[in-house]
Amino acid sequence: MEPVPFACHARPSAHFSCNDGGPVVDDGPVLDPSSSTTAGTLSDLRPKIRRRRALAVELDGGQRVRIPPDGVLRVGSGSGMELRLDDPYMSSHHATVRATRSGGVVVIDEGSKNGTWVDGVAVERAWARPGAILRFGRVSMRVVCSEGDPPGREDLPEGPVVGKSSAFRELLRTLERVARLRSPVLLRGETGTGKEVAARVIHRASERRNHPFVAINCGAIPEPLAESELFGHVRGAFTGAHRDRLGAFGRADGGTLLLDEVAELPPLIQAKLLRVLETGRVLPIGAEQEQPVDVRVVAATHRNLESMVDLGELREDLYHRLGVLTVQLPSLRERREDIPLLLQHFARRATLELGYPVELTEAAVVAAVRYPWPGNIRALRNAVLRAGALADGPIDAETLVPTAVSYPEHAPPGCLVVPRGTWESMRRSVLQQIIADEGSIRRASKVLGIPRTTLGNWLRRGREPER
Repeated sequence: MEPVPFACHARPSAHFSCNDGGPVVDDGPVLDPSSSTTAGTLSDLRPKIRRRRALAVELDGGQRVRIPPDGVLRVGSGSGMELRLDDPYMSSHHATVRATRSGGVVVIDEGSKNGTWVDGVAVERAWARPGAILRFGRVSMRVVCSEGDPPGREDLPEGPVVGKSSAFRELLRTLERVARLRSPVLLRGETGTGKEVAARVIHRASERRNHPFVAINCGAIPEPLAESELFGHVRGAFTGAHRDRLGAFGRADGGTLLLDEVAELPPLIQAKLLRVLETGRVLPIGAEQEQPVDVRVVAATHRNLESMVDLGELREDLYHRLGVLTVQLPSLRERREDIPLLLQHFARRATLELGYPVELTEAAVVAAVRYPWPGNIRALRNAVLRAGALADGPIDAETLVPTAVSYPEHAPPGCLVVPRGTWESMRRSVLQQIIADEGSIRRASKVLGIPRTTLGNWLRRGREPER
């Protein structure tokens, strides 16, 4: 079987990190479905190495300042700065921005008094892609391509958004419509369908595009820290609070806040979140007065919220407040014709990550299109990276998908697809699908009614469960 020409050769200086994300479309307006990548024959999908792009920073008013490709852009309020800004919160030499050969920028804080921020995160030194929001003092700007691409055409931080299926095109049209509105958006879909990427698409297409995008995984915040993480605290509010700290709402002021896995928030925080959504004001822990914030909230979940409301696990008023605009993300089973394009994209990413060409056979592509992918786009991406790391040559079907056998088109509602095999392989497939559906071992163990340590032991040891 001849390998599909999905090989790419990485430049030694290129650095690429794989992030959880979703679908991507190379070099086109993010929200124009007509510009989405289309597929011809498999031989048309050979990745091409892009030339080094000229970069700039774009201020809120649309002014662009070019970043020298072989030099630096010094930012500050003092004389001699390439980008001199008259802002009382700006230090004389606040920060330095330098273009890299991998198509991004390195941002270095030069000991400023009020900090340097990249996409809402305070940094001393950070690497950022085109599309990232930089903030120095109170001045925000966006990293953009200075040649050829008008504003709004840069890749998302996770990469470009790829697809050509009708489900994908309809999703882009829906995201474009809701991006124009100010109400909260609720993104629903199975785990791994690209909810954070969809949230970033909404942000990039909205009037808030030049302001911070902040993403918070509510399921990963320890309950005692949830209030501080979301709303902030003042110095002395509790033991260890040595200075004021902005919460997620404060960091996202003027921009967009993604509350991923919002259904995992504890009841007390749900009540406080509801008040912020209704009043537009936050009360940091220990503060005496509420502070106004201007934030567009995008919430995301894979849980059945209606059942959670019935069980009293989610406040009904919060459910209705978050769900003013609801967008359902399609599973990868509903986007099978996008799988060859996604394979091309993830093969390119794996090549950059691993440092050598990653190829797939025609049989691997066919098997991937037929496989149900219970973990959706995330599972497909991880499968390509894992297979690329383990394969001695082109990735074949057996290496790419768990079992190269016939699969049903999709599982009926409430059911799992279990590929036939040994008892051990079928048992592991069931456990892995439940974990993928629930999003974590903790939630999967709760669904199964077993301790988390027991589930972890089953997966690690590969032994038959005790009965």
